[in-house]
Amino acid sequence: MARLREATDFHDPRGTLAYAHVLLRAGDVDRAQRAVRGVLGMQETREGDAHCGNFRWLLEDAGVNDLNGVEFMLDELIPLLREYREALGDGLCEEMRRAIALGLEEIERLDVHPSYTNIALSDIANSVLGGELLGEARWVERGAERLDEWLAFTDASGAPHEFNSPTYLGVDILRAAAVAEHARDRGVAFRARVAEERLWQHVAAHWHPGLAQLGGAHSREYFDGWSGAGGLLKLLIWRLLGSVELRRETPYARRSREEGHVPVALATLHCPDYVQTMLREKAYPFVARETADAARGIDITTHMTADYVLGTASRSYAVGSPPEPWPAFTSMHLYFRRDGPPGYGALYSRYAIDDSVPGEGGHRGDDHYDVGQHVAAQHGNVAIVAYGLTPRLRASHSCRLSVRLLGFGEGDEAWVGERRVDAWPAPVAAGETVAIATGDIHITLVPLAPSDMGHGAPIELTREGGVVSLDIYNYKGQAKSFWEHRSQAGPFYKGNVRNAFAIEVAGRSDYPDVDAWRRRAAQLRVSDAVDDQYRRTITCTTPDGAVSMTYSLWDMSLIERRADGEVIAPPMSRAGAASGDGPQLVVSREASTELGRLTVESDASAKWVFADDDARRYVVVRPSDAAAAMRLRTPDTVIGCDAFGFRRIDVDERAGTVSVETAGETGAVRVRSSHGLRVIVNGDEAAAERV
Repeated sequence: MARLREATDFHDPRGTLAYAHVLLRAGDVDRAQRAVRGVLGMQETREGDAHCGNFRWLLEDAGVNDLNGVEFMLDELIPLLREYREALGDGLCEEMRRAIALGLEEIERLDVHPSYTNIALSDIANSVLGGELLGEARWVERGAERLDEWLAFTDASGAPHEFNSPTYLGVDILRAAAVAEHARDRGVAFRARVAEERLWQHVAAHWHPGLAQLGGAHSREYFDGWSGAGGLLKLLIWRLLGSVELRRETPYARRSREEGHVPVALATLHCPDYVQTMLREKAYPFVARETADAARGIDITTHMTADYVLGTASRSYAVGSPPEPWPAFTSMHLYFRRDGPPGYGALYSRYAIDDSVPGEGGHRGDDHYDVGQHVAAQHGNVAIVAYGLTPRLRASHSCRLSVRLLGFGEGDEAWVGERRVDAWPAPVAAGETVAIATGDIHITLVPLAPSDMGHGAPIELTREGGVVSLDIYNYKGQAKSFWEHRSQAGPFYKGNVRNAFAIEVAGRSDYPDVDAWRRRAAQLRVSDAVDDQYRRTITCTTPDGAVSMTYSLWDMSLIERRADGEVIAPPMSRAGAASGDGPQLVVSREASTELGRLTVESDASAKWVFADDDARRYVVVRPSDAAAAMRLRTPDTVIGCDAFGFRRIDVDERAGTVSVETAGETGAVRVRSSHGLRVIVNGDEAAAERV
């Protein structure tokens, strides 16, 4: 349990249900019953209501507003009924059963799109576990079908659609873990555990162990995400690793946003040991590249060294079909090491309307939502990020792109061109180099010439305490509406605004003094051109190489990206040390996949492959029921199967074991090894005819 340091002015039933767990474990049944009945009273039960079966999100709400209420309430009501049936009494248990049944009807009507990852997984967990609790096979079957749908949807791209979220990855893992632990159907439980494993792989691919931070870019986050404060995912990782850095306070957010203490404490997690190793340590440089939405061309790149982690997303995040843009994404994020509490600094980008900054109330302020749309290209430690407006009817007095640095302190320096900045704000010319030495890193930022929607929109470097911001304005003046961007169509629209910057990052160990970095920064070159088809091409060249991006100003779609002249073709998923040493992860549809000493040969279905040659550990998952021949080879072991369906194979040559798990019939698995490996199938030693 954790005592919250400040009271709220609203009443959240999720906290009430978590408190009911605590009361029941303490033996205070009467109070727990009152708490549960209080939440049940927030369910919409009127027949004919558009959302009959859903719940009010807050006690103060007049009616159902947040449609996810039913998922989060059932997420707690189901385990309460499962674990404390005798203590709760027959009467309340029957009330809870009716509420769960009504809620499952609403969940089926909502039938949320699989791209809404955390709610889709909540749907699956509630349908399977609620159906089993009620003895209703149709809900269990629906949940199992939705789990297969989610796995197939995710494997169409590579990474979870709601990618790399410091908040919602925690929800995702808890939901999959609940099904894996509690589902009575062994096949469904196995599939859920495999889904949980993929989520943990995704976390490990972007996790920086030294900084104890989830590297960017982030699909959805609140202030705990971009500031590096504690959050739900960190709480889960703390459960696994026990690292004190995961619970540290941060000066970059005005309050904590830790949540879910009771569900996290009660959860049984199934993070594989090889993933825990990746969470604890990495060899640098470490690079992760994953595709989260192949249809829209959304992929993410995370580049890590011992001193920092820089990440970008290729396009703005959107959910559903047709896709709806959501504002809580971070297109570019940088965490870096610095001495003194909290041990790190951060830099992130936001398109802001009307000078919104963190500290104001609500999502617009505290969470500092991004309200623009962007495209980006990254190659190692260099990236280009370009923004445009979203359609807007309301008048605005400022429209700007802000690149905000958290943790600028004593001994840090900022230079604009040849001028050291000692007075703030400092004017910056388009194309002028901004060189910053902060913490253990150097940063170069180059703002490109923005579209001016008024007169004399500035570019300036500002500072307020430990926050330094490069602000690139498209407009600053009296409030006005922009007819050109009311719908980004119609007679006045001539393409989106231009607003972009280039960034390069390096460790101070590579450039021990500011002057050395400034000389390096002066060699960075950025070209920017727009053709008569509204196609904009930006190229950033450094002494180490070049990255370029062409996109359409008409609809903000990416046309092409290149790194050192080669077209960037993002993989489904690939993560590991750039040297190829240590743990490596790949998701692939290739008929032959090579990863270190491991070769996997199969059909064109998706395969999740892990290899660690140093540990002689290899894991392959094929999350498809369609049977196909598969062959796994290392220099010491060959494994073959003529009808490999939904299976997981774990080869540990050091331990001398091959573990085969399957959701259905196993068929024959042939193993040949120079080490005489033991073969275990679904937890049992394999019979001679099986091997």
